[in-house]
Amino acid sequence: MTDRSKSVYASAPFKFIVDGEPLYIHADLVSLHSKPLDRLINGPMAEAQKGFATLEDVDEGTFIRFIEWAHRGFYTAAEYSTLVEEDPDTAGSRTDDDQASNNGAIPDAEDKPEALLDEDDWAGYQAPVKKNKSKGIKLSHNPPPPTAREDLIQSFVSRKPVERKSAIGIPPPRRNQSSAEDYSDVFLSHARLYVFAEKYDIQPLKMLALDELHAVLAIFTLYLERTEDIVDLLRYVYANTGEPREGVEDMRTLMTHYVGYEMETLIKDTNFRDLMIEDQGDLLGDFMDMVGKRIS
Repeated sequence: MTDRSKSVYASAPFKFIVDGEPLYIHADLVSLHSKPLDRLINGPMAEAQKGFATLEDVDEGTFIRFIEWAHRGFYTAAEYSTLVEEDPDTAGSRTDDDQASNNGAIPDAEDKPEALLDEDDWAGYQAPVKKNKSKGIKLSHNPPPPTAREDLIQSFVSRKPVERKSAIGIPPPRRNQSSAEDYSDVFLSHARLYVFAEKYDIQPLKMLALDELHAVLAIFTLYLERTEDIVDLLRYVYANTGEPREGVEDMRTLMTHYVGYEMETLIKDTNFRDLMIEDQGDLLGDFMDMVGKRIS
C-alpha cells in the first residue's frame, strides 16, 4: 500500500445523509475522486462545518455503488426481478415474431448476420464457386452486403470499453434468460450512477457506468414483453442528461445507437410510441435520425 493510500484510509469518515440514511466514506477518498464533493467536505460550506452533508438528488443504492467503486474500482448493479410466468397455453398461442427480437449480440448461428460471425465460424470457409460450362469461366458468388441494421448491430457490440477493461476483478454482465426477467432496475442502476458521476465530476466512474450499461445491452435479448425496460431507461436518460458534445460519446448516443437497431421491436410498444409523442424534442429527433439511417 502506498503512502497516499495509507493517508486516504487513515482519514476520518465523512457522513452523507442519503434517502434519510447515514452513509460513511473516508473523507480523503471522496476528495480524491470528486472536486465538488471535496468542497462539501473541506470547503467553506455549511456541510464542512457541520461534519455531514445531505444529498437530496441521489438515491441510497446509487451512493452505495459510488462507495463500492471508490474502494474496489467497480460496483455491483441492481438485481433483475422475475415476474410471474404467464400460462403456457396462452404463451404457446403467440407467433414467433412476438417472442423476441435478438439484438444481434447472441443470435443463433443460422440467424447471425455475416458481419457478426466469429473468426472461427469462417475457418476453412470458401465462397461457393460455380463453373460456367459453356465458357469454362468460374463465377464467384459473393455474400450480399450487410444491411443497415446489421451494420448498427456490429458497430454497437464491437464498441471498445473505456474503463471496464482496466477494472480488476469486475464480473461479467449477466445475460437475460426469458421474458419474465425484468431488467429495468439493472439498466437504471447504471444510468443513475452515470448521472451522479456526471454531476459530481467523477469521470472514470461516469465512463465505467457507460461501459457497464453497454455491456449488458449488448447481450440483452429484447423480448416484446420487455420493451418497457428500455422505455423506462430512455425516459430517465433523456430527462436527466443534456445534449452530447460534438464527437463525444455519452449515454444518449449509446441509447440512440441501441434504439436504431431495435426499433422494429420497440415501435410495437404503445408506451414507446407515447414517449415519442410526449417528448417532441431531443429523443424524437434522435429517433428520426436513426430512422433516416435505416432507410437510406
